[in-house]
Amino acid sequence: MIFSAVLILLPAPVKLFSQKSRSPENTITSADLKNYVTFLSSPLLKGRMNGEPELDIAAEFIASQAGLIGLKPANNGSFFQPYTVYRKSFDPDKTMFQIIRGEKDTTTLHLPVFQILPTGPADFVIEGEVVFAGYGIKADKYKYNDLLDLKAEGKILLIMDRAPMTADGKACQFTEPGWVSSMSFQMKLTTLIYSKAKAILIVSDPKSGFRSFEESHSGLAGYLKISVSLNPTQEKANPFMAAMPKVIFISSAVADELLKGSGQSLESLQNTIDSTLTPHTFEITGKKLRLTEVTRTEEKTLNNVAGYIEGSDPVLKNEVVVFSGHYDHIGGSGTKINAGADDNASGSAALLSIAEAFQNMKKKPLRSTLFLWVSGEEIGLFGSQSYVDHPLFPLEKTVADLNIDMIGRVKEPADSTSETPMTGPNSLFVIADSQSKDLLSIAGKVDKRNPVDFDYSLSGKNHPLQLFSRSDHYNFVRKDIPILSFTTGIHSDYHTPRDIVDKIDFEKMKMATRSIYEIGLEIAGRKTRVAVDNPFTTWGKGK
Repeated sequence: MIFSAVLILLPAPVKLFSQKSRSPENTITSADLKNYVTFLSSPLLKGRMNGEPELDIAAEFIASQAGLIGLKPANNGSFFQPYTVYRKSFDPDKTMFQIIRGEKDTTTLHLPVFQILPTGPADFVIEGEVVFAGYGIKADKYKYNDLLDLKAEGKILLIMDRAPMTADGKACQFTEPGWVSSMSFQMKLTTLIYSKAKAILIVSDPKSGFRSFEESHSGLAGYLKISVSLNPTQEKANPFMAAMPKVIFISSAVADELLKGSGQSLESLQNTIDSTLTPHTFEITGKKLRLTEVTRTEEKTLNNVAGYIEGSDPVLKNEVVVFSGHYDHIGGSGTKINAGADDNASGSAALLSIAEAFQNMKKKPLRSTLFLWVSGEEIGLFGSQSYVDHPLFPLEKTVADLNIDMIGRVKEPADSTSETPMTGPNSLFVIADSQSKDLLSIAGKVDKRNPVDFDYSLSGKNHPLQLFSRSDHYNFVRKDIPILSFTTGIHSDYHTPRDIVDKIDFEKMKMATRSIYEIGLEIAGRKTRVAVDNPFTTWGKGK
């Protein structure tokens, strides 16, 4: 059984649980947090992808720790709350690239299809002539335009990722950093999607050193391999998206086969463009491409993990304060594993330490506390959605949700853009809005007496990064349950193999976890319930 495997494979440094004589708050230690994060982000768990056995190992580990701490199982004697999702992926036997040179001359390659627009696997067949369109860039600042005089209508465009590079491939000749970021293709889409092409195929440029999308964009590849829903009913096609060309990342092997016999290679084409800063586009004659993608759908059972501590008041114990955090991550692709140490082994570890602190109290707070580790966050907040649709405690008795998602990092030099806001060694982002002045007041009091400063600058439903709706607290918001969500920020290692345990600042994480514990303790221990003066369901209704 998986549970037994967890206990056998558990690293020796992980201390499962021991009663401590210190105060409840002081049971939250950097050593314990490190032990938890180390296991949850270990190679054994392969990035904790939804629907994979390694996520089940993580769930068993969390449940075993919850039991050893002394939490009560929240689902009729079980720590697990299962729910079903429907996972669509491409069928590797039926998905193929066919390079057609004539009636009897076809090369077939069975390789993955990573579709970015529309996103995820789909059933389709595209056939047409292929045009090599350089980098697919229109950059007026540099008087560079791969699309000038390009007859793209009805064709399939083949473009390279990134932008013109220096001879050694170490620097981009365009100064904006976005051209060589992992999401550089987004800068090209605005122009390309209106090209009237049938499809746009993006291949890694040779100077990148990558041969496949799984190598160059391992985190994103995990997303695009599958699409998951709670509802098995096929979604209706979006007519706007249907009019747009499909945008697909392909392996270099497909590009090589398309260019074979043309007298050109990707390497020679890139060198020509880079050395002259002049576009070089042409139709690949004498052959067509037929791309067929076939999908398959599987039912998968995922689990939330839930344990609780009963309150001490005979009446108020029927109310509950929820501490939530997701324990899933995005897995890996090829040989690269996205360990997810910060996202969100850190939040999962914090919940275990907070639970231990509550359990160590001689007299428990008036209200009950629920510790909820959800799955499915990375694929659509499905675990928390399933919970609020089928709550283990009545939602009308749920006082607040304190959500923890990525609280282990400190700002580094690479975290310098609006897309990578990060906090320093003594600060923590708090995500909220105007639901409850009462809850914000409680947080303010804890903020004043603790070394960690709360930063609300990323809060609000209108903030461009949309963190208010991007983690599991949002499903509680939709039910008019007041929330606070805590994060140290979105670092440049987010959703990459670089999100590892060695980069976690466990002293900062300890301070953040203690502050969140104190907020929950205040909510659970006071006689009056947190007031919701501006319910989410009234927003936009003039109230």
